[in-house]
Amino acid sequence: MIVFEAMARKHWTKHLPAMTAGLKSEGIFEETVKEAAEQAVTELDGLLRSGVGMQGAREIVLQEYILLPPETDDDD
Repeated sequence: MIVFEAMARKHWTKHLPAMTAGLKSEGIFEETVKEAAEQAVTELDGLLRSGVGMQGAREIVLQEYILLPPETDDDD
């Protein structure tokens, strides 16, 4: 889970600066990072139990919870 948290922090700060700034201004950035990592781990476990391979399951949860799409100029 710590790896997912670190990945989220780095990715969100670099690629989602407006979202990151908003979460930090509300004082919930770290809480949101931890929640995303927890959800990713929970879903990863469920996918593995249902027979999805580790690489496929990891890709799914990374895209859904951790490596969110970058902000664009239209997101402002």
